Parts: sequence; C-alpha cells; structure tokens
Amino acid sequence: MLTIRNVSLLNGDDFQFISNGFIEIEDGTIRALGQGEPTTSDRHSDIILDGSGLLAMPGLVDAHVHMGDSVAKDIGNGSNLNELVHPIYGLKTKLLAEVHEDEICSAMATTSHDMIASGITTYADFREGGTAGVKLELKALKETKQRAIILGRPNYHFKPNEVRTDLPLNADTVSELYETIGLCAGVGLSGPNEYTNAAMNQISNLTKSKAKLLAIHAAESAEGMKFSLEHFSMTEAMRALRYLKPDFVVHFTNSTPEDLRYLSEANVPVVCCPRANSVLGLGFPPIHDLIQAKVTVALGTDNVMLNAPDMFREMDYTSKMLRAMQRDPAAVSSKQVLEMATLNGARALGLDSQIGSLKEGKRADIAFLNLNSPNLRFSKDLIASIVHRASSQDVECVMVDGEIVHGSIPSIANPQ
Repeated sequence: MLTIRNVSLLNGDDFQFISNGFIEIEDGTIRALGQGEPTTSDRHSDIILDGSGLLAMPGLVDAHVHMGDSVAKDIGNGSNLNELVHPIYGLKTKLLAEVHEDEICSAMATTSHDMIASGITTYADFREGGTAGVKLELKALKETKQRAIILGRPNYHFKPNEVRTDLPLNADTVSELYETIGLCAGVGLSGPNEYTNAAMNQISNLTKSKAKLLAIHAAESAEGMKFSLEHFSMTEAMRALRYLKPDFVVHFTNSTPEDLRYLSEANVPVVCCPRANSVLGLGFPPIHDLIQAKVTVALGTDNVMLNAPDMFREMDYTSKMLRAMQRDPAAVSSKQVLEMATLNGARALGLDSQIGSLKEGKRADIAFLNLNSPNLRFSKDLIASIVHRASSQDVECVMVDGEIVHGSIPSIANPQ
C-alpha cells in the first residue's frame, strides 16, 4: 500500500477542500482519504510519500480529441471546417494518407506524454483510419501510461449524393468495423451527414451488441445543419439521437432549442469543445442553455492540429467566455467548470464510478499541483485559481492507477 501524508486535496464529487490530509492507495485504488493522519498505521504501507505543499485533484479528462492530428499542428490556419477536416476531401484526410505511419505514431506518443505532464490522465480519441488507425494508436501508446478511450470508426463515408438514400454499409465495411470494435472502446463517428439512416442503425446495433461506447459529432456547423434540414427535414442532432442512439455527442454548437430538449429527455451527455469551435469560426457552444436543460456537459480540446491539448486553457476560456456572453460574472461557477473537465468527462465516457473525482473505491488518477507556484500561492479560492490561473507548469506529479507517471513526490522513511 502507498500512503501520501500532509497533502491538501479536493475530496469527493463536490471537490471539498481539505488541508493537511492523507490518501491511501492500494492496487491502484483509493482505499481511504481525509483530514489529518491516515486511518491505517504507516506500518501497513510499503511506501510513504510527503505531500507537503501539494494539492491533489482528480486527473483531468479530455473527453474529445483527435490524436492523429498531432502530426499536422496549425496546418491550414484560417480554413473552414470542411476545408480542414471533412472526412472525404478535407486537408487533414489528404495529409494523413500521405504521411508515413511511423511519423503519425511518434506524434501521437509525443502528444500523450504532453497531456500527462499537464494533468490529463484520461482522454477519448475519435480515431480515423478503421482497424489500421486503431492499431497505430495502440502502438503509439505502448510506452505511455495514460488512460486512453479509443473510439474507432468505419473506414467508409457516404458521399453527399448517397447519404440521402437508405443504403446500409456494405459487408466488407461491416466486417472491418466488427474487427475495429474488438480492438478499442467503441465507435466515434464523424457526423450524421456522412451516414445514411440505415447505416447509423447498423452501427448502433453492432456497437451496442458488443457493449461498447458509441458517440458522434453533431450540430458542429451551420453548414452541416443546413444540409441536414434540406435533405432530411431534420437537424443533425435529431438524426443522430434517433437513428444512432449514442452514449454521448460532441459539439452541439449550432443546435436548436428543440435539439437541447430532446438531448435532455434522452439523458445524453454532450462534450463541448469551445476553443476548437472558436478558432474555426463556428461559434461558441450553448453551454449555459445546456446546463439550464440539465444536460451533462463535459469538455474536450478536439483536434490537436488546432489546439494544444491543454484542459487548463480549455477551462479558463470556457469560464470567461460564458460569463462574457451572458454578461453575468455568476453565469457559471468555477466548480461547475472544473466538474466539466473531470467528473462530467468521466460521466460522458461511462467511467464516473472509476475516475473523475477523489473518492474511496475509485482509481487513483490524480494530478498534484504545487501550492507554492506563482499561480496558486496566496489563492483565496483554489478552485477558481485552478480554472483561471493554473497551467501545466503547476503540475508537480501525476498518477494513473496509483502509479506515478510524471514528476515525483518525496518519500518519508517507513517507521518499520
């Protein structure tokens, strides 16, 4: 067993601040935590660490990212969504087909290490390239200790003139998708406008029969919304929720009030990506309205080609933009934003019983911040300081499953 003493921490789902506390970890799981001295004698601990000057917080959850884009940072700056990332003719699609897989693999591994160093212990990747794409990411992650939720997809997209038909996926595509699902956590689709209703039903049935996670981009752009209304007399979001029945959706930036109501009734979480939507000129997600509709809102950094995968930046931008757009400094609390970057991300991924907060019985995925750093020293509201000031430079140590994967914490001699 590992014991961390003298540590400050954000305890439980409500992030209650505890100073001079302890955390006991056994087999990668938080056995006990709280104020003061450990409940178990130090004699039962194999390792005792001194957390003096550190704040233990739940590891950050980047609930939507495209890791393969790591090989093309800031390419196509100023391009619109379709020019840059359309799955058939976008610049990204062409580039990934031309770059050697070893370079893509190296870029993904580099991004994973960078994410860990910034306190991101879990990410969910929408992985392109079918079975080969998933295998490449698994290869890239062999030397990293991050919790990766890889969501593959069919290596096929219907052309605009085909998507209006009700054609199903062909047998070869279904066969490969079956193999892809067996290798990863589930399926993450590009969007409803690239699939027929029949194909979405196929994908839904196959994924759910394997008890795997199912997600999709929806309502990201006004252009996509227009296409869906013209050809289906239905919004992208409504098609996705009706025919795919996903576990969560991504974006919802250009959704309608009816979309939000339907999403709320279906109890489907949404992962918003404010910085990515902004840099592409798509608008800002209706996070305030989603919260009012009691929808679970998580955060993601989206394409690595557009953004550094930095959840501290994502929280800061989200919080300030919400307050500015609502013209209300109390439009969203810092605690709500931190929840979006931790517990709500875990909820969207179906992992909230395992990660997302520091509680007994959960996995020990922990980011330790330096309380004496310029950003956190003298703070009168630590959660606000984490959301608005903290950066990767404040991350002193990171644990995944109770194993230190970045940085270090000084040890204390065991009394035995």
